[in-house]
Amino acid sequence: MSLINDALKQARQEPPRNTPNSLPPLRPAADDSPSIIAWLLPAVVIILIVAAIFFIGWAAAHRTVRSIVAAPDSDSTAAQPAENVAPPVVAQAPELPPPPVSPPELPKLQGIFYSPAAPSAILDGKTVQPGDQFKQFKVKEISKYTVTLIGPDKKEVKIGMGD
Repeated sequence: MSLINDALKQARQEPPRNTPNSLPPLRPAADDSPSIIAWLLPAVVIILIVAAIFFIGWAAAHRTVRSIVAAPDSDSTAAQPAENVAPPVVAQAPELPPPPVSPPELPKLQGIFYSPAAPSAILDGKTVQPGDQFKQFKVKEISKYTVTLIGPDKKEVKIGMGD
């Protein structure tokens, strides 16, 4: 045991090997200003989520409008049995001259949804696409700013927003 005590005495008498550095100790950096990434990254994520919800809702609404316009009413297409009915006997009325032919009233263009693949427009509250029949008119073409209709007299009529 004396060997251990002698070693401890000798260790106490020797100068310490690791002398403290003359520089003051390092302090942690102060975080006075908030980091840009601390608020920018969550803001970008929130904006992307809101944009995704908006576009998903818009696509769903647009698809619903198309399916409503494309699908006819199931009640009107149901086949009804025909009955044999004798036509009523009507006395001949004197023939009157036909009323003067006036051109049909142009529908009001309320909006255009333009895309090169599937353009559509809203005429008098109804959504139409090229080739559709609307009242007496047939929709020939839909451009960014106008809708071209073919009337019953086979004349083309262009209508634009505000016409």
